[in-house]
Amino acid sequence: MRPAPEPTDTRAAIGRAFGWAALRLCALFGGVFYGADAWAAQRPWRWHLYAEWELALPYWPALYPLYHSVFLLPFLLGWHARTVAQVRHWERRMALAIVVGGAGFVMLPGELGFAPVDPGAWLPLAQLTGWVAGRHNLLPSLHVALSLLTCRLLWPLAGPRLRSALALWWPLLVLSVLLTHQHHLADVLTGAALGAWLGGAPGPQRPQRPRGSAPA
Repeated sequence: MRPAPEPTDTRAAIGRAFGWAALRLCALFGGVFYGADAWAAQRPWRWHLYAEWELALPYWPALYPLYHSVFLLPFLLGWHARTVAQVRHWERRMALAIVVGGAGFVMLPGELGFAPVDPGAWLPLAQLTGWVAGRHNLLPSLHVALSLLTCRLLWPLAGPRLRSALALWWPLLVLSVLLTHQHHLADVLTGAALGAWLGGAPGPQRPQRPRGSAPA
């Protein structure tokens, strides 16, 4: 006998679920991330969680477009998701990562060690990055955590070409985080650990019984 096909939901239902999930996550991220950054700005002290040798890392402003490409990644998951449950699982894991990251920002408000560098022709993107990324939310890097989490959940849904693209893109994204001087190595490592921890696939789901039916 052929195995039963995996249950799927309609594209319209998945699209609605993804749209609402994205709105809720944006609201949560805005409150946690920028709230923690505003709190840290009022602290009389901040942590310097980097080694001196890291300050010699080059500054490559041409990597800003790659840095911002992370905002396209959730749409890939929304497009490739086959069920509403997969979208909701992604939303729950993303929300938990944001909350855990926010706790880290509050407990360890950070200070970048990199000296300001002229981005040249990339000034508009550099300014945009400064507004979006905040100033003191460094450890863990949510840029790294949320991207790895989403990549891991997208992986089993993707075909060979997309998997190859993700395997190439994500390390380059991490490199862009460091070489645009947005994070230090400790931020990246803790962000990767958080994303790897929360990026597991959902467990098997029980089939739902029709209402009114008696249990077997």
